[in-house]
Amino acid sequence: MNNSEDWFEWFYETWKDYCPGDLIDNGLQPSFVAERFIEENQIRLLEIAKDFNYDSYEDLKVFMTLSESELQVLKYFLRLVKLQNKSK
Repeated sequence: MNNSEDWFEWFYETWKDYCPGDLIDNGLQPSFVAERFIEENQIRLLEIAKDFNYDSYEDLKVFMTLSESELQVLKYFLRLVKLQNKSK
């Protein structure tokens, strides 16, 4: 595995099997869910990182920046929904 497509394939398949939504529904904080995922997959993450190429590293950095922007938009939208529901 040495490119971002391989990373996303591995990550989303592993993440889906990890059932993060169930863990959050059971009261775990998102940061704890992420920490547990990392702990349980640390060896594989190290293996992936060892073979990862730099261009894909840059691709993932761009994706992370876009994801952070999307998160900010989602937070804003949720505030709007909450405000609209308070006014009803």
